[in-house]
Amino acid sequence: MGQTIFVVCRESIEALLVIGILYAWMNDRQDAKTGKKWLFAGILAGFGLATLLTLTLIGVTDILGGEARTWFEIGMLAFASALIVQMVMWMRVHGRTLKQEIESGLATNLSGEKNWWGVFFLAMIAVGREGSETVMFLYGSLLQLDSFASYMSFFMAAAIGLALAMILFYALQLGGRFVSWKWFFRVTEIMLLFLGSALFLAASEKLLSGPLGATELPAWMYSNMWDMTSILSDSSILGNLLASLFAYRSQPIGWDLMILSTFWVAVLLLLKWQSNKQSEPIAHLKAEHA
Repeated sequence: MGQTIFVVCRESIEALLVIGILYAWMNDRQDAKTGKKWLFAGILAGFGLATLLTLTLIGVTDILGGEARTWFEIGMLAFASALIVQMVMWMRVHGRTLKQEIESGLATNLSGEKNWWGVFFLAMIAVGREGSETVMFLYGSLLQLDSFASYMSFFMAAAIGLALAMILFYALQLGGRFVSWKWFFRVTEIMLLFLGSALFLAASEKLLSGPLGATELPAWMYSNMWDMTSILSDSSILGNLLASLFAYRSQPIGWDLMILSTFWVAVLLLLKWQSNKQSEPIAHLKAEHA
C-alpha cells in the first residue's frame, strides 16, 4: 500500500506540474477558453492511454502461462526498474528548464495559425507518460490483486496518493514557505532509486525461484547473511513497507546482496557519467576564457 501511495503521489505531481504550466500559460492568452478545451481533451486522452496499457499488461499476463508468464513478469519488473533510473537521469537534466522548454514549444507551435494540437499532445503525453510509468512501477503490486479486498485496498491507496499529490502540488506552488521544488525532486529521486532497487530485486527473486531454480549456483548465494526477523520482520506492516519501497529483507541471502550491489554500482556509475558529461561544456568554456 505504501508503494502505491508513493508512486501515485510522485507521478501525479509531475503530471500536475506540466498541466499547471500549460494552464497558467493559457491564462495569458485572449483565446484561453478554446485552448483549455484542448488541454482537458489531452488530459482525458492521457488517462485513456494509461488505462489501455494497464488492460494490455493484465491481458498479456493472463494469456501467458507457465514459464512464459514468469519470464514476462521478470522482464516487466526489470524494465520498470530501468525506467525509473532513466526517469531520474532525465529529470536531473530537464527539471530546471522544464517550464521554459514547454512554453517555448507552445509559442513555436501556436505561431501563425492557431494550432491547438500541440497543447493537446503535450497534455496527453504528460498524463499518459506519468500514468504509464505508474502502471509499470506498480506492475508487481497489480500481480498480487486476487480478491475484492485487495482491489479495494489498491484503489484506496491510489486515491490517497492522488490526494497527497494535489496537497503537495499546492504547497509547492506557494513557494519556499513549506517545501521547494528543488528539495522535492532531490528527495523523491533518492526514493525512486530505492524503489528501482526493490523492483530489480523482485525480478531477480522471481528469476532465482523460477528459471534459475534448477541451476547449480554457489552455496553462499542461498545462505542467509543475517537475521533481523526478531527486530523487524518482512511480514510486519513497517517491514512490508520497507521491502516494497527500499528493498528491505530481514533475512537476505547472498543472491540478494549481489543483486543489490550490482544495481547500486551501475546506478552510481551512470549518475557519475552523467554528471561528468554535463560538466564538460562548463569546463570547456572556463578553459576558453582563462
